[in-house]
Amino acid sequence: MAQSDNNCNSMELEIEAEAAALREIQNQIAEKMELPTKMIPPTAEEQKEIDSRSVFIGNVDFGSSIEDIEEHFKGCGEIIRTTIPKDKFTKKQKNFAYIEFASAESIENALVMNGSLFRSRQIVVTAKRTNKPGMGAQRGGRGRGGFRGGRGGQQTVVVKYVYVNGSSPRGRGGFRGRFNPY
Repeated sequence: MAQSDNNCNSMELEIEAEAAALREIQNQIAEKMELPTKMIPPTAEEQKEIDSRSVFIGNVDFGSSIEDIEEHFKGCGEIIRTTIPKDKFTKKQKNFAYIEFASAESIENALVMNGSLFRSRQIVVTAKRTNKPGMGAQRGGRGRGGFRGGRGGQQTVVVKYVYVNGSSPRGRGGFRGRFNPY
């Protein structure tokens, strides 16, 4: 058991070292291309720190702008970033938003706004949670396309047989059952 723990620890260290090397390569490429540092994705620790200063706002009016939301929350503290996600297919904005504040103390002020009216709608304000990597593929055991049979493996097909003159391998009433053609 101790050997498997050592193997896991050494694998974790290798993964962390590779991640650090990849971040360094990304930084070097960003410097060469003169990209702003915002283009480089944050590390897991940085993302947790950002999320600890952010709130989720639900039931936002579809016609709301970033300026409207920032105006509503301006008394809570200094706002660094406001985001209203859009549907990737229709390009229409969704009815929720995120606000990142400069300090974690601003979240307490923003949480007081829970239930307030914003553009004639009662909004929901909660602390933003940090996404856990890999949770999307674990919903109910269905990965991408797995529910529709998109992944490999055998599929079971239900077939109803109709026999002429009442003849059936199971006697009277016909045969209904599962058939696996693979």
